[in-house]
Amino acid sequence: QNGGFVRNLKFCLTLYRRFLTFLRNRMASSGSEGFGHITWWGFSPAQDLQDLGKELRLEKLTLSDSVEASGDLNVLLVGAGDCRHILKTIAQSYRWRRRRINFYVVENQLELLMRHLLLLHIALELPQRMGLQEKTELYLEVFGDTLVREQTADYIRTKATDFIKLITDADKLARDMPLVDMSLLKFRERDAMEAICKFWRDPEVKSFDIVKFWDARQRRYLAVRYDTRKNVYDWDRTMKLHEKDAKILHGSEYNRWRDTGVAFQVREGDYTVGNRTLASGILIKHEGERIPARGYWGDIATGPFICHGIESENQDLFKTANGLYTGCCSFVSEYNLLALFHEILHKQRYVTPKEEENTGGKKGATLTEITEEEEEEEEGSEQSSGTSDGRERGDGTTQEDEQVLIPCPDFKVYFLPLKACSDIPRRSKYAGLFDVVFFATGMVHNITPDLSTTLADEAVIIVETAKYLIDLRDEQQEQFGKTVNDMAAAAGWKPISTCDFKKDVFAKYQFKRDS
Repeated sequence: QNGGFVRNLKFCLTLYRRFLTFLRNRMASSGSEGFGHITWWGFSPAQDLQDLGKELRLEKLTLSDSVEASGDLNVLLVGAGDCRHILKTIAQSYRWRRRRINFYVVENQLELLMRHLLLLHIALELPQRMGLQEKTELYLEVFGDTLVREQTADYIRTKATDFIKLITDADKLARDMPLVDMSLLKFRERDAMEAICKFWRDPEVKSFDIVKFWDARQRRYLAVRYDTRKNVYDWDRTMKLHEKDAKILHGSEYNRWRDTGVAFQVREGDYTVGNRTLASGILIKHEGERIPARGYWGDIATGPFICHGIESENQDLFKTANGLYTGCCSFVSEYNLLALFHEILHKQRYVTPKEEENTGGKKGATLTEITEEEEEEEEGSEQSSGTSDGRERGDGTTQEDEQVLIPCPDFKVYFLPLKACSDIPRRSKYAGLFDVVFFATGMVHNITPDLSTTLADEAVIIVETAKYLIDLRDEQQEQFGKTVNDMAAAAGWKPISTCDFKKDVFAKYQFKRDS
């Protein structure tokens, strides 16, 4: 038995070294500069994780006429980069049998966990404080723009101060944002997150000149092609992203993002303040020493358009005229997020007035009704403020303090430590816990046989392919897929279906524990 264990360990180490070699070769090329060192956004569309696994164990768990709540569903998200899968799963949960869903989030940098916290907070703002349209625009700005409006920067600074209290006071976190649990983080990680919040609320522009950082990254990435960068942008968009099923990506929005880092300019205004949530630090070599450097170290090649901008349930957004799309990724992203926030709030599908006319019936709230409802809520809150403000409850809190965010009682998001993938297999409480596991492209090196001890029987594993990494050649994507398949096989995972790593967005596996 010991001999077999040693052989298995050597085989896994060999696969791991092959993957590291692949990454080093990729990072050694000029194209590595485009991917960056931190994943601010994912490279796959937002998914309802219950829907992704419906053909397997989730079908048995979710498709039922019973209204009684079933067992918990535990999801492990490794390196997702943003909370798109969490939000879509929450938003569309009313379409499935009611259950408690626990999300366990692992990222490789604490700045990403802070972004999770901020984006989740925006998504769950009460309608009395923020309407759906305003919420959508704010979310897109924070999510994908290097430069934001002054009012957005003020919002980030205000929330940074609030988050310090949430990070340092577990009782306040449980009361004000019960969706999130940070108790599993190490104390030094929470201290570092507090430091990130203090940086976010720093109004000094010189401490984070993102315009300078962005231009420096582009110059390094493009090198001698910098003077003809407009042609490079057009080539990358039409010959790479369009060929990867992102044909709705418009030249004006993509070129603007490649030039300035502003992806979503959904409202007329001055985008002049640096988005400090996109700041992170790395160690760089300087005169033989490794020193920390803060700057923008994320993606500068693909963009934040993939997450919400290339797929939608509303196919009217993909109409064409003379062979060209009439819309763009920004329009699709805005619609998808508006519909998602509506579903979180109202637990029903969002239907545009045009869709209602075409179907001849009423299937959900329309944009007009949403606007009228928000106006009524605002009027009601104004009228009640004169009578209820300052009225204290028995515990010393006011009625307004009772509800801070939209309640999500059936969901919990646990932030795990940075090195959780290597630590949790040794913890008994995680044994056989996870029903669904998601691995982002940049975190597949965490696929190990040890991690299988944390998987439930018939667990579904979803791996994000490198399809939308535009600097990878076809043979590199094939090599990436071969390495992932070998790692999955070593971990005891069997592919659900054959995955073409050049064309498919996800590779799906299933783990079955030997009886």
